[in-house]
Amino acid sequence: MLDLFKTPKLFFYHFILIFVRPFYAWHFKLRGVGVENLPKKGPYLMMANHSHLLDPFFIGAIINRPLFQMASNEFFRKPLMRRFMWAMGAFPRKKGFVDFKSIKYAIHLVRQGHPLVIYPEGGRNWDGETLPILKSTANLVKLLNVPLVTVVSKGNYKAYPRWADRRRKSPITIYLSKPVQFDRNTPDEEIIDYVQGGIFNNDNFTEVDNIRGKNPAEGLTRLLWRCPSCREIEALEEREGKFLVCSSCGMTWEVNLACYMREKGSDTWQPIKKYSDTMFRDAEIVPIKPDIQYPALAGETIYLSSKIVTFFHEPQYPKLKKTGKGRLFLTDTGLLFINSSDVKVFRFEDIRGRSTEQNTFFQVVLNEDIARFEMQEESCYKWELYYDFIRKKRGYREEE
Repeated sequence: MLDLFKTPKLFFYHFILIFVRPFYAWHFKLRGVGVENLPKKGPYLMMANHSHLLDPFFIGAIINRPLFQMASNEFFRKPLMRRFMWAMGAFPRKKGFVDFKSIKYAIHLVRQGHPLVIYPEGGRNWDGETLPILKSTANLVKLLNVPLVTVVSKGNYKAYPRWADRRRKSPITIYLSKPVQFDRNTPDEEIIDYVQGGIFNNDNFTEVDNIRGKNPAEGLTRLLWRCPSCREIEALEEREGKFLVCSSCGMTWEVNLACYMREKGSDTWQPIKKYSDTMFRDAEIVPIKPDIQYPALAGETIYLSSKIVTFFHEPQYPKLKKTGKGRLFLTDTGLLFINSSDVKVFRFEDIRGRSTEQNTFFQVVLNEDIARFEMQEESCYKWELYYDFIRKKRGYREEE
């Protein structure tokens, strides 16, 4: 395992940047605006929006000083990747709750005079628009007590939407603000508003020329999990790499690389986000009757049921253990996993957080474990939206 209080020398970091800088400049036309605003010496904290898997490398490529970056502990599960991430200045953060070990290491880094980068959304957004930032962000800003720089990357969503199977070749520009510093008496709301405004971006309206790539519709059903026309769930199918067709009503849409869609026969292109914003409507979230009756569901109010999923848990990080296959149900009190031999119950009050990993794993974080459900045949984003709505509706506390 990694020693989080032994700072790496980052020789490998410098070596890698020799190669990636010219590649990024050519492939993504990567450029930084406002790099001159950064302090030449001493520690500072950068907070950035997060749409592309390689955002940490893009930011590192435009800045001459080595950067340390807080990253999901998912990248540290395999030994080779763990060593690579560590050598590149990344350190792990557990999702779903305030990870005090990673915070202690962040304090250790700034006390040594190093710049630090974090992504306060807590993960990549699905639709190109910056997510609300984590409330713990304000506490971290005051705790570190160093100059704060907000960072906005534009074009990164269009270069690789979270839902997509393929990357695209698209220009990316990174904007850096001038440093500001908040004292420890600053109200949390003031810091939250500043950071949220400083990193906000809606890439659907970023004008990008000459995007290159193939099959722009591949993976889009992860985002568009309901037909925008007839409202049937999981009815859209990809065709020929650039079309979406509803198996229920027959409606067809064409998709382009700029993340726009148009109905068949129409000349008007609309941002995909216009359609994704229609996926979830409060009035459509009503109790359902499961297609199979299980004794464990007696007395439960069911809102969502899965197809066959594979259940994993984490007996000890970083190892995951496969438990079996079965069905997952979202009820008014939490989640139930049921198969032929077992029933697992995860109540809202015992769940500290939820996330989607690698686009196909819906995951909830418990006190001493995680529950991970591999969903190859349906949208994890759908499960995120339903889960958050029901949890809030039932009045349970916000996740950490």
